[in-house]
Parts: sequence; C-alpha cells; structure tokens
Amino acid sequence: MVSWELVVVTLTLAFVAIATVPSLENLTRVKQHHSASGFNNLYVDKDGSATLESQRDFSSCRLQSAVLLLSTIAAAALSLTFAVLETRTALSSNLEHVVAEWLNFSASATFFTQAVAIALTREPVKRYRFAFLGALEQAVLLSIIFLRYDIWNMSYQKQQLLLANVALLALGLVVCLTFPRRPDVFHEGKIVDRQWTVSALNHMTFSWVNSLLASIVSHQSLTVDDLPTMDHNTRARELHDSFNEKKRTAKLAKLVIMAHGRAILWQHMITTILAVVEFMPQIALYKLLRALEVQPPGAAASASSLSWAVGLGFCLLLNLLGETYMWYSSRAFVFVPMRVQLMALIFSKAMKRKDVKEAEKEDTATKLQSKDSDKDPKSGPQDNQTKHVQKSRQGTINLIGFDAMRISETSIFQNFFLLTILKMAMSFTFLALLIGWQPLLAGVAGQFVIFPISTYFVRIYANAQDNLMKARDEKLAILNETLAGIRQIKLSAQEDRWQAKIMAARNLELDALWSGFRADVVLIFSWLAGPVVLSSISISAYAAIHGGLSAYTAFTTVSLLGQLQATMSWIPELITNVINAWTSLERIEKYLNAPDKTSNTIDGDCISFSNASVAWPSNKDVDDETFILKNINVSFPVNELSIISGKTGAGKSLLLAAILGEVELLEGTITVPRSPSLNDRHDGKATSSNWIIESAVAFVSQQPWIENRTFRDNVLFGLPFDDSRYQKVLSACALSQDLLLLSDGDMTEIGAHGINLSGGQRWRITLARALYSRAGILIMDDIFSAVDAHVGLHLLENAIAGELGQNRTRIIVTHHASLCLPKTKYSVHLSGGTVGQAGFVEELRARGKLDEILEDEEDAVSDTEDGDTLPDLDIQDHRRASSSAKTEQPLNGSHGTGRRRHSAISVRSDKIDDGGLSVGPKAAPKKFVEEETTMRGRISWAVYRGYMSAGGGFWFWAIIVLTFAAYETGLLGQYLWLAIWTDSYSPKAMVTGLSTNDPSYHIMTTGPFKSVDLDPDLQHYLIVYIVISLVLCIVGAVRYYVVFNASVMASRVLFHGFTHAVLRAPIRWLDTVPIGRVLNRFTTDFRVIDSEMSTAVAMVINYALRVVGITIAGIMVSPYMAIFAAVLIGVNSRFALHFLEGARETKRLESITKSPIFDLFGSALAGVGTIRAFSRTDVYIADMFTKIDHYGSSLWYMWVFNQWLCFRLGLLGAAFSTAMALLIVSIKSLGAPLAGFALTFTLQYSMAVMWVLRQYSTVELGMNATERVVEYSEMETETEGGTDVPAAWPAEGRLEVENLVIGYAPDLPAVLKGLSFGVEPNERIGIVGRTGAGKSSFTLALFRFLEAREGKIVIDGIDISSIKLRLLRSRLAIIPQDPVLFSGTVRSNLDPFKEHSDERLKEALLRVHLVSPQQDVSESNSRKDVNPFTSLDNQISESGQNLSQGQRQLLCLARAILSRPKILVLDEATSAVDKATDELIQASIRDEFRNSTLIVIAHRLSTIADFDRILVMGEGRALEFGSPRDLLSGTGVGAFEELVKRSGEAELLRRIVFGDKQD
Repeated sequence: MVSWELVVVTLTLAFVAIATVPSLENLTRVKQHHSASGFNNLYVDKDGSATLESQRDFSSCRLQSAVLLLSTIAAAALSLTFAVLETRTALSSNLEHVVAEWLNFSASATFFTQAVAIALTREPVKRYRFAFLGALEQAVLLSIIFLRYDIWNMSYQKQQLLLANVALLALGLVVCLTFPRRPDVFHEGKIVDRQWTVSALNHMTFSWVNSLLASIVSHQSLTVDDLPTMDHNTRARELHDSFNEKKRTAKLAKLVIMAHGRAILWQHMITTILAVVEFMPQIALYKLLRALEVQPPGAAASASSLSWAVGLGFCLLLNLLGETYMWYSSRAFVFVPMRVQLMALIFSKAMKRKDVKEAEKEDTATKLQSKDSDKDPKSGPQDNQTKHVQKSRQGTINLIGFDAMRISETSIFQNFFLLTILKMAMSFTFLALLIGWQPLLAGVAGQFVIFPISTYFVRIYANAQDNLMKARDEKLAILNETLAGIRQIKLSAQEDRWQAKIMAARNLELDALWSGFRADVVLIFSWLAGPVVLSSISISAYAAIHGGLSAYTAFTTVSLLGQLQATMSWIPELITNVINAWTSLERIEKYLNAPDKTSNTIDGDCISFSNASVAWPSNKDVDDETFILKNINVSFPVNELSIISGKTGAGKSLLLAAILGEVELLEGTITVPRSPSLNDRHDGKATSSNWIIESAVAFVSQQPWIENRTFRDNVLFGLPFDDSRYQKVLSACALSQDLLLLSDGDMTEIGAHGINLSGGQRWRITLARALYSRAGILIMDDIFSAVDAHVGLHLLENAIAGELGQNRTRIIVTHHASLCLPKTKYSVHLSGGTVGQAGFVEELRARGKLDEILEDEEDAVSDTEDGDTLPDLDIQDHRRASSSAKTEQPLNGSHGTGRRRHSAISVRSDKIDDGGLSVGPKAAPKKFVEEETTMRGRISWAVYRGYMSAGGGFWFWAIIVLTFAAYETGLLGQYLWLAIWTDSYSPKAMVTGLSTNDPSYHIMTTGPFKSVDLDPDLQHYLIVYIVISLVLCIVGAVRYYVVFNASVMASRVLFHGFTHAVLRAPIRWLDTVPIGRVLNRFTTDFRVIDSEMSTAVAMVINYALRVVGITIAGIMVSPYMAIFAAVLIGVNSRFALHFLEGARETKRLESITKSPIFDLFGSALAGVGTIRAFSRTDVYIADMFTKIDHYGSSLWYMWVFNQWLCFRLGLLGAAFSTAMALLIVSIKSLGAPLAGFALTFTLQYSMAVMWVLRQYSTVELGMNATERVVEYSEMETETEGGTDVPAAWPAEGRLEVENLVIGYAPDLPAVLKGLSFGVEPNERIGIVGRTGAGKSSFTLALFRFLEAREGKIVIDGIDISSIKLRLLRSRLAIIPQDPVLFSGTVRSNLDPFKEHSDERLKEALLRVHLVSPQQDVSESNSRKDVNPFTSLDNQISESGQNLSQGQRQLLCLARAILSRPKILVLDEATSAVDKATDELIQASIRDEFRNSTLIVIAHRLSTIADFDRILVMGEGRALEFGSPRDLLSGTGVGAFEELVKRSGEAELLRRIVFGDKQD
C-alpha cells in the first residue's frame, strides 16, 4: 500500500507543476513582448490609466526578483542535499520515503522555473499573479515539511538542513507577497484606490490605507477630494451600465444576485473556510492540554507543548484572517457596490420614468391629525397610505435613502445562512459521536418548548419592522411637505400645529420601534434559555439511557449545545432581515418596472397636431374624472411667434406638455422635429454661425425651475460661455442692472428653487436660459404673469420678438394675449377642453374671431370656466363706492423731479437680493448655501451627556450599568459553580471542566469513555446550574429592556427638540440650508439613533464589564495575568484611538455626502420636465453618479478602516495568546488544570478587549449622528418672547411704517432704506415697483421674518417688535406669490385643522370662482374636462402638481377668505390667472374684505388701479404714495405714471382711475 507521505508529496509536485504552467507559457513570449511593448507604453485597465510619473515611480522589483531567485536556488540545493543524504542512509524498506524526498526536490526545482518567469516578466499584473502563485507554492512546500518531519526529534544535521530550508521557503513566500500589482492608475484625473495596486502583503494587511489614515489623523479633517476614486467594480457608472447591458426579464432579486455573483460566490467560499477554521483554535487548545497532561510534574516544557502553543497562535491567526476577510468581502465587494448600483439605477429610472402627477386617495397629515381632532367631518374616499407615499417625490427618494440601504445591509449577512448550516452540521455531528443520537434528539425535541415562542415573536418583530418602514415613509412625506411649505407655515404661525402633526407621525414610528424592541427582548430571553433547555434534557436523557454520567460528557455537551444555540440564534434575525430586504426589493422593482416616458411624437418639419387627444400622464386608465384635451388640430408656423391662450385650467400647459412628449396620447398624432442627442450637438464647438439647432427644444415651465448654482450657471445650463451672446441675453431679459448692482455679479449663488429671487427674477432667469440655449424651438409657459407690465413689454420686444428670438419657433402660453398679438403670427385659444379658435392672426382678425379671444381675455363679465354669469359691471363701479380721494402723504424724499425715473425704465430691473446693493469693486463670491458644517476631533462629551440626558438621565443609566453588572456577576458565578461541580469529580475531569469556558473546546474529545454510576449529587448540581442559568436569562433580557427603553426615550426627546428648532429657525437659515440636508438628519441620523445606538451602547457596556469580570477571574489564577492584560489593553487602545481619529472623520464625511444626493434627487424630480426638454438627462445622471461615487467612497473607506482595526486587534490578540501560552507551558509549577483555565481566559480576554474597542468605535461613530442632531437643535431660533396683545387686536387695521431699515443678514446691506408710509383702517393699498424694488421685503418685515435695524412698524398703536411672534403672525394673513399646497384633498388644504364647516368651505370656493353657483360642490362630475373642485374630497397631489398655477393661487385665496383677517397681504396672489377671472376675483376681494385693510403687491396695474392709494417703491424706498388719481394728475411724469405708460394698457388704466371723463 502506498504511504500517505508519497501521496502527499506527489500531490505537492502536481500542484507546483500545474501552478508553473502559466509562467512557462509566458517565458516563451517574454522576449518578444519585451521588445514589442517595452516599458514605455502606459498601463491601462478598467480602473483607469497610469501616468508617466506613476509609471516611472513603479518598482521594477529587481531586488525582490534577485532575492527570490537566490532563495529558490538555495532551497532547491538544500532539498537536493537532503534527498542525497536520505538516499545514502535509507534502509531498503524505506524506499518510498526516498522517492518522496526526490519528488520534493523536483517540486523545489520546478518552482525555480516560476521564479525565473517572475524575474523576467515585465507586465506588472502577470508578474503579480505569478508571484502570488509562487507564494502559494512556497506555502505548500513549507507545510509539507511540518507534515512529514518531527523536526525536534531528528539528528542535528538533518534538523539544521530542514530549519534552513524552512527559513528560505518562508523568505521566498514573503518576497513573493511583496511584488506590487500595477502602477498607480488615475480615473478622470484622480488616483484610484490602491487596493489592487499594492502588493498582496499590503493588501492582506490593509496597509494600503495607512497613508490616508495618517493624513486624516494629522490634519483632523477629511473632504471628498482627499479620498481616492473607487475601482470600476464600485463606481456608479460602471455598475449601472453593467446591470443594463442585457434586457431585464427576471425578478430584481435574481438580477441583483447575478450582477454581484462573483463577489457573493467569493463571500460564501470564505464563509465555508471560516466555518472549518473556527474550530481550529479549540483543537489546538485540546492538543496543548493533552501534551501538558502527559508532561511529568515539574518537568521543563516539552517540544510538543511548545509547538502546540505556537500552533494555538497560528490557528487564532487563521481564524482572525478568515473572519476579517469574510467581513471585508461582504462589505467591500457586496454591500457598497450593491448599494451604489441600486441608487444609480433608481435615479436613472427617475430621469426616464413617466412623470405622473396624479393624486392618491388619502392625506397622511389629515389621517394622523384626525386622531386628535374633536370634529369628525365626512371623510372622503381613502386608499392605502403607503401607495400615496411611494408615489410622492419623497417616496421616490426613500427608495434610495432606506430601501437600497436595507437591501445592501442584508447582503452583508446573507452568507450567515451557509455559516449557520455548516456549523450546525459540524456541531450535530460531534454531539452525535459524543452522546449518541437519542439524547441529542431528545434535547432538540425539548427545544420545541421555546421554538413556538420564538416563532411567534419573530413574526411580531417582522410585522413591527414592516410597520416601522411604513411609519417612516409617512413621517417623511409629512416632513418633506412641511419643509417645502415652511414659509407658509411660519407666515400663518402654524408651527405648533405642524409640529404636533409631525410628532403624531413620529409617535407611530416610535410605537412600531418599541413594538420591535419588546419582541426582541423576548427573543433574547428565548435565545439565552435555549442552551439551558437543550443541555439539561440531553444530559438527563443520556444519564437515563446509560445509567450514569461523567462530568467530562456533561461539560462537553453543555459547551457544544451552547455554541449550537448561539449559532441557531442567528436564524430568526436573518429571516427577518431577508423579509425586510425582500419587501424593499419589491418596492424598488415596482418602481423600476414602471413605464418610461415614451416617444409619442413623430418626426416632422414643424410642430402640429392632427385629431390629437391628450391627457396628463397617469398610472390608471382614463375615466370620467380624467381631464382630456381633445380633437386638437393645430399647426404652429416655423420660426414664428405663436401664442396659446385660454382661461385658468383650460389645458394650456397640457398642450405644451404634449409638444414635449410629456402626456398620454389617446388618439391622433403629434408631429415635432426630432431633437438631436446631447452627444450629437458638439456644444463645445458651437460658434455664432452654427449656434442655433433648428430641431433642439428649450422649455420655460410655469413654475420656474432654478438650481442651487451661480447666476451664470443657471443661464448657461451647461453650454460654453459666449460673452457676446451672454450679454445680449442679459440685456434682452432685463437682467443687466441686476448684475451691475451685485457685489458678486453673475457669480452670485442662487438658492435652491431660486429662494433668494423674486418671482419675476426667477422667470427672467429661466427665460434667459432658454434664449441662451441652442434651441431652435422655444416652449414658454406664462412668462409674463410674474413680471411688471413694463418689464413684460420689454421682454416681448427685446427677447421673444427681438434679435435673439428671430428665426426660432416660439410658442408661448399667456394670459396677456393683447400684449403679444402685435408680434404674433399664430394664435390658439382653448376652451371647453378643446381648441376653440386656432389660426394665423390675420386670418382670425379677418374672420372676426380675434375679437372673441380678446373679449374673453379682457371682459370681466365673460363666462367663467364653468359657465357662470354675473351682472355687468360699469367701469366706474370697478372702483369701490366708499373710496374717497385721500391726500397724498408726505414721503422721505423730494417731490416732483426727484421722483421721476429715467425714460429707459424698461431696460432695467433691480437687484437679486431685493434691495440696494451699492455698485463697487467685486469681492470674492459669497456662498448663499453654505457648505455643510462638520465638527473636528473627537465627539464632545457634551454630546454624550445630551444623549444620556435625553435617555433618562444619570440615574437611569446607572440602573442600566447595574443590570449589566448583575449579568456579568451571574456569569462569573456560573463559571464558579461549574468549577465547583467539576471539582467534585476526578482531577482529570477538573482539567476538562476548567477548559470548557470557551465554546467548542471539547470538539476533539470524542474518544471512548467509561460510564459511571449516576452521581447522587448530579441532580443537585444540575438544578442549581439551571436556576443560575434561568436567572441569567431573565437578567440578560431585562438589561436589554432597559437599554431599549432609554433608546426610545432619547429618540423621542431628541426628535422633539430637533423638530422644534427647525420649525422655528430664522427664515434666512431655512433659505440657505437645502431641504435634502435637513431631511438627511431627519432620516439617516435618526435611524442611527433609533435603531443602532441602543445595541451599540449595550455591547460596549457588556464587553467592558466582561473584560472586568475576566480580569478578576484571571487574577484569581495568577496575579501576573493583570500585567499582560494591561499590556494588551494599552497596545490595543493605541490602535483603536488611531483608528477612531480617521474613522470619525470618514463617518462625518459619509453623513454629509448623502445630503447632496437627496438635494439633487429632489431638484431633478421637480425639474425633470425641463431637464428632458433640454435633452440634458444624461448630464444629470452623470452628476448624480459622481455624487453617489463620493458617498460610496466615504462609506467604503469607513468600513475598510474598520477592518484595518479588526485585523490589527486580532493580530495582537493572536500574538498575546501565543505569548501567554508559551509563558504558561514554561512555568513548571503550573499544573494542567490551572493552565487550561488560564488559556481559556486568554482566549476570552483578547476577544473581549477587541470587541469592547470595536463597539466603542461603533458608539463613537454613531454619536456622530447625535452630534449632527444636537448641532441643529441648539441653533439660534426666532425670538418667541414678547408681550401679549388684546384678543381682538388688531381691531382697526391701522398700519404705520416709520423710517424702516432692514437687511437680510447682518453682513449684507440694507434692502429697505428708511421706508415710511401710513395706512388707514380698511384701506386698500397697492404696492408697485420694479422687480427687486423691495416690495416682498416689506412683507417679510411686516411678519418679522426680517427684524428692523432702524425704525418700526406699528399696528393699531402697538409696535410689532414688542409682541410675541406667534400672536403677530396669527393675527395677520398673507397669500404669497408662490402658492403652497399639500398632498391631500381640497378640504384638507382649505381647512387643515378642521375648524370650518363644509358649507363655509364650499362658499369660499365659490367666492374665488373655482366653482360656479350652479354646481353642487359635493357632486360627481362626469364631464371629460371635469372641475377638480366639484368635491371637497377630490385629491390634491404633492405640491398641487395636478392643478394649474392659477388654480393653486385661487385655492390659497379661498383659504385666506376662511380666516377673514383684519390685515391681509396679497403678494402677486393672482398673477397666474387669466384677466377675466382676475377681475372677478378682485370683485370678490372687495366684497369679502370690505372690513379689512388690504395690502396688495401686483404686477398688473389694473389690479390695483382702483385702490384707495398706491405706494410706488424703488431701491428700498417709497418713491410715491397717494391715490391713483393724484399720482396720475401731477405735473410732469412721476414714477407711477412712468409705469402706466410702459404697461401697454395705459388707456385702460386711465379709464379705471378717471372713469369716462379722461382718456
């Protein structure tokens, strides 16, 4: 029979030969390849390309090659010498051994070929692979020596030869691992992460991050630019493209697994190895104790015991490497790439998805608030709330923020299924060999007592997690709308009510969280009780079957069953995580499978409609409630100006959307010239001669879409800068003066959604974007509504019909048809859900149809949209009968010529910051949106104190520590009882008993044993053991109960303080902080505080007390243990603190890199129509991919740093255990029992120290979330103090403004400069002035968003700065220019807090002409052009997207009518409605607010021409103030008269002011 030695050596030779084949093949091509390519060609791979510098700096590895060749030759020579020596001395019966020696020499000689190939190969990756194979070969040759020879029992000569060979092979192995893989490569000018650049040794030890970690520690800061770019396997673009390479047909779960198949397979391979390796330290410990047993007392340590002491450390090292690389592969190769890929796929889909604006059936806010309301009005139809949330913008963002995270985090642990199965199989196998299958089955059957409890509470836990996700979705929907409408909330002093609404949603979330925590406590109890039930039943069954029980068997069974139960305890949590991930996968899959925006237009030479019927995109079939624009037959002339007019809600924006392809085409055809793709435009090569692309499209939406970029970037929109064209555009859009008066010029940063712009400025910038573009087709929606009349005329003459508009097809939706007609070629008028009139203007005029269009626009007595009629109003009745000519009040300025304006008034507008910035030298551009702040250094103790205070205070946390201490004391008592129990048996049993504190020690002690009679004390020992164990189970569960309780308390208190601070933050802060940044803290940071901090804190306390307990136990064995324990803690702490310095900054960076993703996602979703119209979808996708890469790299490095620490702590632990083992076996006076206990302590201690440091790091990093929450919670809020006012204040509505000076920020100039005027009770005051004159700034001062630097505002004799802010804002009312609506119903938007009856709500809708007197507001309307306001329960989508801009404004006006304030401010409140409706609305305002003081800011002079007095503002001052008649009757041309002249409707205005007496 062939000896095992010969088989092993033969296999070794075969392995070496096979591993050498690639290098042999390469040797034949080395010379040719070297001469052909040389070293001059730059290295390139999928990750990036090398530069000349990096290639030059790349090591040629000559030293490594020389050392490898010499060591290989020397090792081969030694092998030859040993073979010759063995041949000479071998006996004839030992020929197989001689053959094995020569085969071993052949293997060494064969490896020489590998060494030569490594030295001659110039291709770095090939050389690296050959070197790595060489390292494996050297490792195999090295292992063979230890397997074949007992080195310490050989002759001196042979021993020296073998030791020299071992040294040479080890040297060769290390040298092979030091060959670098490639030169540094760069991607888009930035170095790529070096994990695939460095040598295998640096890679395995995570040393490639040393320099980055050291840099972070030295600078105490980290930015995205400091991090290298990720490799191609972790970059968003590559992951997105690889997923979409093939058409997706399978389930998303399968596709994700296939996309990461290689990484998941590698993850499971390492897991399989780890399952085996985890038992090796126990085997080594058993062998070591066996060696000590046979060692004579007082004798010196034997070679065997010393070898196994070293082997113990080696086995611990293998276990460490297996565990470290399992976690590393799970996080670096699966978790981060999967998360990055899902985020990229979701955003890419969002940019291509059908833009559905329909509303769902239920309002979250109303649902939550109804629980606290005393009233119970008739509720409307309700639908599943989760569906509503998922279809909102925030619901879409949640897919990235929560679902992608939950799926990717599950991927970290999914390999634990395999690990659990393998460990269970091994444990059951050993137990069956140890006690037999009958006792084992009895113990497993006993587990069914606990199994139903576990199963039941696992189901409760799973349901709680599902409810938690739904509650978070609902909370986020409310938060998103709250932050989007924060101005309106603050204007109406509704912070308290909205906070209550948010807290109601938060309480639902915390209830679900607490429900999960309670279930978790029961599960913890069942998992702790499991080993007690299993071990007691198995041992009892064994004793009953065999008639006795040895302590050896009892302790082995208890140990193995304890490990088995610990392994099985993973299963419920794994199943729960998989269920949660599956739910998220289904949510994402549903989103990804939603229909994309389809191309429903056909290519043609012009824009035309043929029998087309269109509707807004929808996820449901067309029904009676669907608004349809039907039977459209129009053809817009090429390179001409066309207008689309019609009443509010007639479908004008829908017609424009049809041109852009953003509609459902129900029938007919739409022809639109095909726009070229962005890549085909070659924008970088554009010149003035080829600038315009005839088929390209530019779009100006009804709601101007402005990004958080500079003024210039918003205009250029990605195009190259052409100064000549740029200046023409600025002049045509009346923006030149804005830039001249700005300190930062066109580099001024614009806030998100243009928050620091007036409405007119936002429109003009979006118009400038379209004019500057290369588009030959300009689609513009209602650009005149938000600008002054004279500015609108200027835009028409200089922009739309001027040089920049010539030779371009221009289609405009407008309510100002009369203004545009002189320049218009083609007109379309919509009415009744179809095209009423369409044709060339001259043809319409000839047929008399044009007059009908103009009458429809200008006649205030024309029918409303729903067909109601009102009596005719004489022009003189246009004015209030009670209005009397008031004397013009004196102003802080000169009269006459001092108030006159330059005749070129139409070419200028005022500054962006709404005030009077002086022209001067341009300073460095200021940041409007400040960079997100990050703390530096360690987390402040104040943050810890804040968290502990919120979580119950000092005494509650003292109770928590005491419960954990009680558990550790009980655990120590359990070990002591085991020692006492063991001591009742033989000394040999005591050895095994003392060494069973560590799980799985007795795996290899499965030899035969002799049963003994049942110990009469067994029952006593077993009962006490079970009682102690059950008490431990109860205390173990209670300690987590109190920790979870503290966690929920802390979450509740911190969230309340955070919400309170944000809702009451100054308006300047809310304007300059992006919503995404605040939402990031509301979501991600609170998720950490809610779900992760409690477990991390518990683990720190647990392991810290574990270290204390084990230290006490160790000192009981030997005082010297304390010295070694202190050394280990000191060295480990040094590494942990170094790690914390870097990981803390990386965690902070990871936190702030999420905010830009949320910001861009929210902005892109809001402007997706504009982005797609400009064909810039790919640009925004690329921008998002960059931001995702930034987040991915910070997340990736955070976990790599974590593995860097784990590797080093584990390495120190292995070294510590080895040193302690060597020390223990070298002490002659220490017997085997104490040696076993001490070694068990050593293994536990090093692991406990490592875990306490790791968990402290987790807490420190988790406290970063608390730090970010506390930062906002402690910010300065609006002053809430002041005096109370009478309940009826203001009773009269008298307003006095005295020398008012205000500014937006202390470091910014004043925007109102000594404004003074007075308003009598019940007066109607119109405020006019150019864009930026300070009109809106005055309203901010009136509501104290801006505090006065000088002067004051007095209402009914009370200075408003002296009263409580809430009282002031609640007694006034404002209808802002930008209407604020919330998702829900018509009722919930009119009356969010259920304060009015349905009759009053219907009356308010009637007053603003959203319904007609003939319509029943509660009835269902079956008309195709259904009015959305015919039912109070009709749905309003997020931000009112399913309504037109005019309808949104009117609904806000109806809301104001319900409150009937004494002072009402209307800020361009009807700018987006048609003129006829506007006139009717003004009549309603005159009637409804007869007893109120009205302050109206208007662009349409006709709106305020009949008011009592008009205030003309300019540059933050009052230019004129008086009655319209007086302002138009003065000598010379005043500011108001100049505005009238430039308005384009001077004749109409004079008729309104003077009646028929003057023209």
